[in-house]
Amino acid sequence: MFRHLAVVYSLIWLLVLSLGDGRGAERASGQPHTIRIAYVSPVTTMAPIWIASEIGAYQREGLDPRIVFIDARVAIAALVAGEVDAVVISAPSVIPAVLSGASIAFIAGLHNKMIFSFHAQPDIQSSAQLRGKIVGTNRPGTPADYGNRVALTKMGLKPTDVQLMPLGSSGVMWSALQSRQVAGVTLAPPYSFRADAMKFSRLVDTYDKPYQNTGVVVRKDRIHSSADTWLRLLRALRQANLRWYEDPKLAMFVLSKYTQQSDPDVLQKTYDFESNPPGFTKDLKVSDSGLQGILDFLASTVRPEAGKAAPKEFYDTTILDRLEK
Repeated sequence: MFRHLAVVYSLIWLLVLSLGDGRGAERASGQPHTIRIAYVSPVTTMAPIWIASEIGAYQREGLDPRIVFIDARVAIAALVAGEVDAVVISAPSVIPAVLSGASIAFIAGLHNKMIFSFHAQPDIQSSAQLRGKIVGTNRPGTPADYGNRVALTKMGLKPTDVQLMPLGSSGVMWSALQSRQVAGVTLAPPYSFRADAMKFSRLVDTYDKPYQNTGVVVRKDRIHSSADTWLRLLRALRQANLRWYEDPKLAMFVLSKYTQQSDPDVLQKTYDFESNPPGFTKDLKVSDSGLQGILDFLASTVRPEAGKAAPKEFYDTTILDRLEK
């Protein structure tokens, strides 16, 4: 199913209309550089790009950020087409695209923690009781779909042992679980914490699995030509990741503002989950073990060619090497 990254290129023109031409990002000397940063979901793992805005980190680095939400289905296409400069996205969406020929790469990792857990109706207490039942998931190729497959594997199940129903984002899946439209779903915080509070069965979590979560992805042909812009961007995001740990009140304010979560208990649990052990990277390095874990899983399931790939094929350290000097 990962074989077909359902990228609807015609939708790129909608992005053109909404984002503007965006060319000529290099302004006159002394003026901020415009950079178009896309994110694909209003979830906790996107926090660094929002924190950087709140603390003025982009402006201090001479950047004028245009931060936009883009549906994950067209995010990679938008990047390849040059309609955005960078995408903050997780490796399960990037690896299949690269295996299929997309010339893109991570230039930094922002988050390297697996965040998914599987929740079922209260009367389902074991994986055996899931067999033949409807399990909600996201579209093939999305991080949530990957998390769902990992969770099923940990429970000793194959996707064919259940009836997979692609529903959409974690919020949609959470609603489907509450309304009993599905027997179980894979959720990420804060929805997983709500499921626990409402006594849905938590059958398994994936927290022990190595993972490359969100990172900054750009076109390979722009890594060197726009190196100064990327260096400024990574400096801003490094400031944001450090502030996550230094200023819990700010972190939770940002989560509330950008993810529309208002429950103080859920916000605190989300912050604690991401901080102990840490999920946001302080050095912005991409996780080799996280990429390898995804490659191994894909190779054993739906993308055999992933077994011949190496983690280094999916990232470039040029900018990070400059950042460390």
